[in-house]
Amino acid sequence: MTETLTALPNTRCPLCGGANDCAPASTGRLHDACWCTTAPISPEALARVPPELINKACLCPRCAAGINAGFPAKEA
Repeated sequence: MTETLTALPNTRCPLCGGANDCAPASTGRLHDACWCTTAPISPEALARVPPELINKACLCPRCAAGINAGFPAKEA
């Protein structure tokens, strides 16, 4: 029997709460490519992810780049 893996539906950045633009989280398919696989991620931002969300929620592009510094997102 083949097990089907699905992505967790965590579509919010664990640092700022803004949309993280994670393709697998949005579609539920782990094989969908995500922006983060080719983007540089700030080590400082990674260090600030709450332990319970490590490998369970993606950073948004701004926090990943170290731009937001984890401040709440301003949603339009």
